[in-house]
Amino acid sequence: MYKIGYFSLRTPQNNYYKTLDLDQQCSLELMDKICFDDLGELDILIIEESKELNFTNICEGLLEIRKISDIYILILADEDQMVFTSRMVYLKLGADGIFTEEADEMDLIVKNILKRLKKETVKKRENKSSFEIIPEKSCVLVNKNQEVDLTRQEFIALTILYKNMNQTVTYEDIYKGVWSKSSSGVQKNRVCNLVSHVRKKFADVKNSPVQVKTIRSIGYILDTSFSEKEV
Repeated sequence: MYKIGYFSLRTPQNNYYKTLDLDQQCSLELMDKICFDDLGELDILIIEESKELNFTNICEGLLEIRKISDIYILILADEDQMVFTSRMVYLKLGADGIFTEEADEMDLIVKNILKRLKKETVKKRENKSSFEIIPEKSCVLVNKNQEVDLTRQEFIALTILYKNMNQTVTYEDIYKGVWSKSSSGVQKNRVCNLVSHVRKKFADVKNSPVQVKTIRSIGYILDTSFSEKEV
């Protein structure tokens, strides 16, 4: 099942939202704010333009999202506010498509994206991938031919997740492992920022077998889609 985030500052009344909510192959999450650390959990993000969420707000959001994620972003435009120049700006800032309240048109766009996502997932599974931690270099060898360099703190955090692969690791566990000498309480923001940096580095790796998933309010899971695991 594909997960679609629907960001709106009002209760959606449009026909497309209703169509999407009934689609059994999708899990639709209505959002009143964007948690950048959770974007990795979504396959598509739809942003609904409105008087409450205007052109300036959306542009600022697109800039922030594209700094950390390549998620598919679609914008449901407000016909009363939309002009040609704003459509062009949205596209230049990284939106993958802009549409109005034509449910059939948007349904085709989303289904085409989901087909591409399915093909990409199958292709990744078909490719034999590997993931090897190299302590002496504080790096990770991916697919036996590409080294991903990490800072000391990034390497410790990833090692903790690797040792608990496919199991939830709490914010507290990561914080204590990385900042063991800290006398203060658990600082969730520091953990989130650190994991975000790790994600960015693996996002740049072609056919990366590594995905760090967020477990809301708890921590993270290191999920690997490769067939050959090496220690």
